[in-house]
Amino acid sequence: MITVYIDVLFLVNFMINILIVEGTGAIAFAHTKYHRSLLSAFVGAAYAVVMFFVNAAFLQSVVMKLGLSAIMVLIAFGFNNGAHFFKMWGSFFVVSFIFGGSLFALMNLTGLGSKLGMVYSNGEIYLNLPWRWVLFSASGTYFLIFVFGRIRKRRIAVRAARRTLTIYTKGQKLETTAIIDTGNALFDPITGAPVIVCEKSELNALLPQGEALMENMSKAGLKVRLIPFSSVGKATGLMPAFLPDMVEVDGHRAKTCIIGITENRLCKEDEYHALLNPAMLIK
Repeated sequence: MITVYIDVLFLVNFMINILIVEGTGAIAFAHTKYHRSLLSAFVGAAYAVVMFFVNAAFLQSVVMKLGLSAIMVLIAFGFNNGAHFFKMWGSFFVVSFIFGGSLFALMNLTGLGSKLGMVYSNGEIYLNLPWRWVLFSASGTYFLIFVFGRIRKRRIAVRAARRTLTIYTKGQKLETTAIIDTGNALFDPITGAPVIVCEKSELNALLPQGEALMENMSKAGLKVRLIPFSSVGKATGLMPAFLPDMVEVDGHRAKTCIIGITENRLCKEDEYHALLNPAMLIK
């Protein structure tokens, strides 16, 4: 007969719940403060302890479990509006299924469950972990929280800086996604106009095809430029560029600017394809 320790049961569920809450924030671009994340995980772990020992039908009901998950989401992320809540609630379930399914599969397929004295009661799992394993798991949980936090902060920052960029030239129109990049301090040396750096692949609809890009753009009637730049790993260079007829940012006409063309991919996740010079947004 396996002895079930309440403190181990609570701590294991507490750590899992922290990862679920932090993972939810990471995939849904949602900010949560750590004390809210910890409180949400505490409520979930306390429920798991009660559920493990109390065989009560109402505690095991779908309504009760849905209500608990909703409470955990509200504690962690607050309530902005209905759409935001249901987005967070749905993300919470996705992450829960991933963590729960992965843990259950790992315990059963590898035989770790029997080795660790896994007990399943009223929908809750108990692992008879030695304290050194608990401490190791806590360290791993802290590391994953740090990783999730970095992912969440980065994605929130990218989303906050993201803008819809529309470029007009020669009767054609192109719309893409850009971000405000404080590291973009490029200006046209002739006119002093700020430069927007855009991926060449995004500009295919506006640019003539062929290897001699500058020559072909000039033949197509575009006002071409060469923009001096410097970057990490490359001391200096000249970026091909052109002067568009008009540029809009989020539907508002921007000041005169230059479109610099880069062969490089600006974002591996394809969250944006152009870098706005902050100066172009200053009135």
